Amino acid sequence: MIKVVETKDYSILAKLNEEIQTFHHSLQPKIFKPYDKEAILDYFKTTLNNENVFAYLAKDNETPIGYVLLFLINIAENPFQYSKSFVLLDQILVVKNFKGKGVGKLLLDTAFSVARDYQINSVELNHWTLNESARKFFNKNKFEYYNEKMWRAIE
Repeated sequence: MIKVVETKDYSILAKLNEEIQTFHHSLQPKIFKPYDKEAILDYFKTTLNNENVFAYLAKDNETPIGYVLLFLINIAENPFQYSKSFVLLDQILVVKNFKGKGVGKLLLDTAFSVARDYQINSVELNHWTLNESARKFFNKNKFEYYNEKMWRAIE
């Protein structure tokens, strides 16, 4: 039986992260570093101490099979925009053997629950354009594009 639980276990998150970090590095090696276990352990250890950061593990029985990392973001009103609060879905991963089995949906539902718990009405994320499986997954789960980021490398 698959369940989702909140976690502060940075070592499990760092271990699971290897799969997605390696994938991102293969897509954009000039942007993403190769997986560095110690650096990623330190990142999760520090990040999870923030009261506005939440991590949830998906488990099949007691085996970790995925995670989601969420940030509560509050932006103050300014002359251009009204104040805004949202849950930033910073990272989501489902291990290969469990993709397509509803685990990603369970992790998304957890993000939506966190947003509701904090009376926030949106969950936002970004994904790399080359990551077609992410695009399909988020579109399937009713995420919409509202802002597009572009770049041009200068030679």
